[in-house]
Amino acid sequence: MAKIVLSMAPLSAEIVKLLITQTPDVPDFEVIPGNEMSEEEIKKNISEADIVLGDYTFKQKITADILPAARNLKFIQQPSVGYQHIDVAACTARGIKVANTAGANTISVAEHTIAWGLCLLKNMFHAHTSTKSGRWEQMSIKSTEIKGKVWGIVGFGHIGRAVAQRLKPFELSRIIYHDTYRPEPSVEQVLGVEYADLASILSQSDIISLHAPLSDATRAMINEDALNSMKPGAYLINVARAELVDEKALAEAIKKGKIAGAGIDVFSEEPVNMNNPLLSVESEKLLFSPHVAGVTDEAAGRIINMATANIARVLKGENPESLVN
Repeated sequence: MAKIVLSMAPLSAEIVKLLITQTPDVPDFEVIPGNEMSEEEIKKNISEADIVLGDYTFKQKITADILPAARNLKFIQQPSVGYQHIDVAACTARGIKVANTAGANTISVAEHTIAWGLCLLKNMFHAHTSTKSGRWEQMSIKSTEIKGKVWGIVGFGHIGRAVAQRLKPFELSRIIYHDTYRPEPSVEQVLGVEYADLASILSQSDIISLHAPLSDATRAMINEDALNSMKPGAYLINVARAELVDEKALAEAIKKGKIAGAGIDVFSEEPVNMNNPLLSVESEKLLFSPHVAGVTDEAAGRIINMATANIARVLKGENPESLVN
């Protein structure tokens, strides 16, 4: 009997099947498109599914309420690094394996991070809007160089290390990092980084970029006290998880000049709600993007190919990669 793949991603069933069958020798299977289904429809269809392809827009959630209907489900493949819309603990309790696509968007997020650091230091958004309005503020833009600065990296996994690697040619005075796991000294030497505790990262860095996962330990790690301990001229970049930062405290810190500005790609509610306190801040050194740091054409290709190749492995009876449980 053919296996059933329930696809919650906003892709046609034909495209999903084509991508999975790029892997040779995949046995026959059927793809059911579920992106537009109601919760009741999902419960009905997940009862027959062997595999689920998750929704990379996070609209379709896989909750503990849905899972009891999943009689045959053995594997969920999420086509993104994040999987906060999947109740992984409930999946584990039912023996359902969950995988993500860790590393697929590393280059994209690292490049976005450094681009924002440069934009903030060079005051590029103000330079653009000022010049476009007809002003000529050549001597008052007040841009600064990245050379000689201290860059702090919080979270030293795939993305944090990729940021460090790309920062080396800029000749910063120091690149310091913090993570619960400290790699071998050879890794630090190759990347030109120094380990530091979080308090040192906050107090010494001119730019701090966040690349940590969300956990009980990291939730709201950048709170009012943390922001008050940063340099007044420092910038914060969050391309990780919105919940790492107290948005209200960050808004107040920028309004009061406690830090110079920030680049924010992730929000506590997405799409961003107009009541979000950050949107009320009048500052050309507070930059926003709609959770796109990892959404380049190249990364999207790697993500969907990695996800569908993993589904093909499971269909063939092989072990999946990049499991999160």
